[in-house]
Amino acid sequence: MELLVTIIKDYRKVESLLLGFVEADVTGATVLEGQGMGQLLGDVPIMAGLKGLFPGSAHESYVVITAMPSDKITECVALVEKICGPMDMPSAGIVFTLPVGQIRGMKDALD
Repeated sequence: MELLVTIIKDYRKVESLLLGFVEADVTGATVLEGQGMGQLLGDVPIMAGLKGLFPGSAHESYVVITAMPSDKITECVALVEKICGPMDMPSAGIVFTLPVGQIRGMKDALD
């Protein structure tokens, strides 16, 4: 099992991503709203000049976390880039995985 973490700015892409996960038989994603470093620092008057260093910092971020079998990761990362664009583009987002040692409470979870 692995944890796929995706951070994107456009809430419309979040919905498309979740629907794509369902089509790939990946369920149980959690979506969190957040603020990036640039957004927080840009709101501090003394740091406002740094806001330009963080592309897309004026928008909320959406963090989608999904535990899935390791064999689904390549397909789901490709789906993220299909929906959000190449992750090497400024403000496109961030996607990464983390290994999951154990998981409980998830349908069809593997240890």
